[in-house]
Amino acid sequence: MTDYTVIIADITASRKMQVYERHEWQLYLKNAIVQINDNFRDIIDAPFMITKGDEFQGVLKNLADVHQVMMKFEQLIFPLRLRYGVGYGKIHKMGSNIPIEMDGPAFHKANAALQMAKKKKSSVFVETGFETYDIAVNTIYQLIYAIKRRWSDVNYTRYWKYKELGTYERVAAEEGVSAQAVWDSLHNSNAIDVLQAENSLHFILRYYDPEKFPVTCDE
Repeated sequence: MTDYTVIIADITASRKMQVYERHEWQLYLKNAIVQINDNFRDIIDAPFMITKGDEFQGVLKNLADVHQVMMKFEQLIFPLRLRYGVGYGKIHKMGSNIPIEMDGPAFHKANAALQMAKKKKSSVFVETGFETYDIAVNTIYQLIYAIKRRWSDVNYTRYWKYKELGTYERVAAEEGVSAQAVWDSLHNSNAIDVLQAENSLHFILRYYDPEKFPVTCDE
C-alpha cells in the first residue's frame, strides 16, 4: 500500500479575532485553497478543504512536495499565520476522494503533529513515525521560523521575490531600489540563511528513506 502525506493546518490565534475578521479571513483562506488545489493538482491526491472552523486539510502524493505547498500557503495567506501538522504513512479511502472521507495512520500522525505544534508553539511539526528523521526535519523548521518571526513585511516580500526572480538585481529592478539595498535586506534579516535551510529541507524530503533513519516505526 502506498504511503501518502497528510497536511492538517489551522489559523494561528484565530479565536482572538473579532467576528468580522474571522469571516473575512475564512474567505481569504478559501481563495488560497482554490489556488493551491489548482496550481498543485498534479501532486495532490485529495484536494485541500476546510474541515472545521479555521482548520483545513489535504493529501499529497509524496512527502517531497510538502514544503513547497506549505510555503505557497504561507505566501498566499500572509499576513495571516498558519500552523501545520504533517503526517506520513498509509491512508484508508472510505468513499470519494476527499479528506473527510479518509482515515488511517497518516491522518492520525498529522493530527498528533498539529497538536504537538500547538503545544510547542511551533509553526510546523512533522510526524513520520521515524524519530531520527522527524527530529532532523522539525529542528530545521524550528530554526527557520525563529528567524521568520522577526521579519517585517518588507523582509517577507523581498524573500519571496528573490525566490522567484533569483538575483538581487532583478528584485531591485522590480522594486526601484539598488541591488545593494536588496542584498542588505536579505542578509541582515538572515533570509539567505533561511533559503539555505530550505534547500537542505528539500534534499532531506526529496531523498527520504526510512532505512537511513533506523528506528522503530509506530505503525
